[in-house]
Amino acid sequence: MYSAIKRLIENHSGYTLADALLQLLVLMLFSQLFMFFYPWYEESNKTFHQRQEIEWELFTYDLQSYLLDIKTIGLGANANLHIGRDNRGFSINRSSAVVRLQKEGQGNEPMLMNVYEIQFFIDANRTTLTTKVLFTNGLRKEKDFVITYVKE
Repeated sequence: MYSAIKRLIENHSGYTLADALLQLLVLMLFSQLFMFFYPWYEESNKTFHQRQEIEWELFTYDLQSYLLDIKTIGLGANANLHIGRDNRGFSINRSSAVVRLQKEGQGNEPMLMNVYEIQFFIDANRTTLTTKVLFTNGLRKEKDFVITYVKE
């Protein structure tokens, strides 16, 4: 076997049938690998949307936890939400494609990624916060949150 491969390498007569068959064999092996890779790629592409659902649920859980036992709540310019709680101020806003939380006006803690637009609405009784989100892939989400105030 080794001598046959050595003869093929040392043969300077040009492109031979053996060279073509060898290259065809390698091409067929790689095409088989592609056939195994493609279904995996499709499955991972589907799970991307599941990740976005998980991110949304985590965001709603975090936001609801910040709306418990608050003192003040307000809407600012550019869809900013301001929450006063435990003598601390929290601000939730969108920067680029990321919804961020600021504590006491410092730092940026990412809460939700790939957001094109976010809107906050507070009802007249100031007991419900409605959040509407448009993601960069066109997906729309909306959720109502209960606001509970600290009893003084």
